[in-house]
Order: sequence, then structure tokens, then C-alpha cells
Amino acid sequence: MAPNNTSTGKQTAGGAVARELDRLKKKVKELTLRLEQEIKTRKLDARLAEEAKKLSEKLSKETKILREQGSKLASQLKSTLGDASKRDQAIKEAHTKIAELKDDLGRKTADLKRKSGELKKLAKESAHRAATIIRGNAKPSATSVEAESAAPPSPSEPDLDSRPSNKPNPT
Repeated sequence: MAPNNTSTGKQTAGGAVARELDRLKKKVKELTLRLEQEIKTRKLDARLAEEAKKLSEKLSKETKILREQGSKLASQLKSTLGDASKRDQAIKEAHTKIAELKDDLGRKTADLKRKSGELKKLAKESAHRAATIIRGNAKPSATSVEAESAAPPSPSEPDLDSRPSNKPNPT
């Protein structure tokens, strides 16, 4: 029986080695699969990181461009609002000037009407005197001429200082 024991012992030892070898082969295969999967995962992570970096750079450039455009638009808006306020101010000044000119025109028109009335009155008086002289009073009495020349000029008669001249008006 001894020979049987050694053959079974060899078979048992050979079976154990074969089992151990199978187990190690399975373990190597499992570790190889894990390693390949880890390599694929890392490659994918690296590719994703690179794409994320590229997208980040692109987004950064676009953000910078948008920021510049925003600044330009803000300055244009500011300029436009400034122009609008300048136009509003110019319109207000023009309305004020128009009101002043209307007032001045009204005063001058009233003054012209008053002076026209005075001239009309003086023309009637002058025509009346001329008619009186023509009718027979060739010489008016000396006292009336002296009274007229001694009397101060009436406010309706312009004196030399208030006569219009060809000099430019300082206003």
C-alpha cells in the first residue's frame, strides 16, 4: 500500500498545485482586467480633463469678449444719455431765449404803436398849422413861436441822444 500512498500523495500534491495554478491564473486574469479597466478610466479622465480645460479656456475668452462688449455698450449708452441731456438743455435754453425775444418783441411793438400814435398826432397838428398858415395867417404870432421854442420838448419828441444811429447796438 505504500506505493498507492505515494501516487495519491503525488496526485493530491499535483492537484493542489493545479488548483493553486488555476486560482493564480484567475487572479492574474482578474487583476489584468482591473488594470485594463483602470487604464481605460484614467485615459477617459485625462481626455475629459483636457476637454474641460479647452472648454474652460474657450469660456474664458468668450467671457472676456462679452465683458469688452458690455463695456463698449455701457460707454455708448452713457454717451447717448449725455447727448440726450445736452439736447434737453439746449431745448430749454432755446425756449427761454424764444420767451425773451417774444417779450422784447411785445415791448418794441407797444413802443412802436405808441410812437406811431404820437407821429400821427404830430402830423395832424403840423397839417393843421400848415392849413392855418395857408389860409391867411401867414405869420403866426410871435408869442406862440416863442412859447413853443421855450417849452421843453415833450416826451413824445425824441431828443438827440435817443435817436437811432447807424452804430451797432451793444446788446
